[in-house]
Amino acid sequence: MTPDDIYDEVTNGFSNRKYAAGLAVAFIDFLRELGLPRSSIRNFDDFLTAFPRREFRSAGKPANTLIVDLPGGQTLSLRPAYNAIDRFFRATHKRFDYPSCPGHATAQWQTYRNWLDAMCGFDLDELESLRIRICDFVLESLPSQAFDPNLVDLEPPLFSVLLEEFDFTKHAGEKTGAAYQGAVFGFLRADNPHLQVEIDKVRTGSKRLQRIGDIDAWEGGRLAITAEVKQYHIKNEDIDDFSAFANDASKRGAIGIVCGLGLEDGVKDKFDELGLHALDLEDLREIVALWDPMKQRTAIASMTYYVEHVEKNSALAGRLRHFIIDTVASFENPDRD
Repeated sequence: MTPDDIYDEVTNGFSNRKYAAGLAVAFIDFLRELGLPRSSIRNFDDFLTAFPRREFRSAGKPANTLIVDLPGGQTLSLRPAYNAIDRFFRATHKRFDYPSCPGHATAQWQTYRNWLDAMCGFDLDELESLRIRICDFVLESLPSQAFDPNLVDLEPPLFSVLLEEFDFTKHAGEKTGAAYQGAVFGFLRADNPHLQVEIDKVRTGSKRLQRIGDIDAWEGGRLAITAEVKQYHIKNEDIDDFSAFANDASKRGAIGIVCGLGLEDGVKDKFDELGLHALDLEDLREIVALWDPMKQRTAIASMTYYVEHVEKNSALAGRLRHFIIDTVASFENPDRD
């Protein structure tokens, strides 16, 4: 057989026996590791004279693959050479349609003994050329399944950016507290999709509406979460103002949350004593940093809903809209001035 004959058999039978392509390459690498070509070895019988085949493994079981004895009592198996080409096709070049069957492939070596017989007589250029042709054929025949980052539709973590960069202080035409209340509503709505989350305009008066907090989240008829939102830094001297809220949340078995822009040292411990959970803007940032894009979108959409359809404040709605547009544009074109 010539190198062309072996190549033709590999390519013609590839659709049914893909592993044979790897086996042919493994044969070449196996022979090269043993120092072939050699003038004294022209066929496989000569090969076995120089490197007797070991028919049993060290455990006494029959050797399914080709294992030969080396000087000094060592052995060499065909299996590592096949494992290497298997990794080349599958791991290195992501041709996952190439079958992962090293045990079966190397057990079939005697089926292709005529290839070994011919390869023993090839010179170095013929062996190397045949190896390259077979590898190129496999890579060209099987599609790459390598990960392509260009296929990923990236989007900015909008809500995380909003919590980092949006100005929550009062702007002209806006009601004090509306911006931060909208952000906390977006946070609770995205973080609790199983609950019905209620909110009204700032300074509406939750008591008059027979509500508990600025934001209430319900599981059916049970109050699950209630939150008071304060667009300022909460100090220790402010704690007493939340006693009634803590009592109402406790009586209903609800999780009571107080969200401030900041918290003075010691405030969290005092809220803990009231049975309330205190969060500030930095706490929200740390939590939202772990969110996936869907939760980020839900939070932004919920805040937008609050600003445009609950608060109905055109100044705040416009500021939020421009912030979102600018953030998305900066993400899509990071070099933009």
